[in-house]
Amino acid sequence: MEQVKYTQKDILERVFKQKRMGVGYDPADVDNFLDDIIKDYGAYAGRIDQLQNEVARLQTALKASQEQLVAVKQQPQTVTPAATVIPEAPYVAPVVETPKPAQVVTNLDLIKRVANLERAVFGHDAENI
Repeated sequence: MEQVKYTQKDILERVFKQKRMGVGYDPADVDNFLDDIIKDYGAYAGRIDQLQNEVARLQTALKASQEQLVAVKQQPQTVTPAATVIPEAPYVAPVVETPKPAQVVTNLDLIKRVANLERAVFGHDAENI
């Protein structure tokens, strides 16, 4: 794709050179500017054609995919004899042991652990925070 030379802002803010004799613009300058605009329009038209062709191609591919999906959904589901079904193993619940008296954690134990962690992280002055 050709590079676009002028933006909308460039065209809007364009100032042409005035001829020394009389009032008006230099025709060669105006012609050059308009020639560049025509090239830009050609580049835009080419890009639009390219995108329209891509849209048409993608729409065709989408339609083919949708038709293929409908055909697959309408086919009867058959199981081939070579396929073997493996039965699921019965579910075995995990064994949860009841804690022994030595493993029971009390609130006091948790508070002591938190205090030890605070001392380790913040130092011995954690009580003064």
